[in-house]
Amino acid sequence: MNTLPITYSCSPRVSWAVDAGQIIVVDEQQGRHYCLRGVEAAVWDWLTLAYPYPRLLTLLANLLAVSPAQAAVPLHAMLRQWADIGLLAQETRSDG
Repeated sequence: MNTLPITYSCSPRVSWAVDAGQIIVVDEQQGRHYCLRGVEAAVWDWLTLAYPYPRLLTLLANLLAVSPAQAAVPLHAMLRQWADIGLLAQETRSDG
């Protein structure tokens, strides 16, 4: 697991709206949209509140009723997927 502080933020080309049990994320540059529901919607919401990775991990572990180590797998997969398709920007900072 990466021990450096990681910050994820929404890409400037992305807009989103909360709608009837889902979050609709629109990639304006690519002309694509994504519907996030359930756990994905919760994680997206936390990201928009600028929660750092450790906080995301703790919240997801509590939501899924699993250990933080177990929650890290789906959280990393979601964040990586969203970063890969351009919805998120990722910054790794070295505090030193």
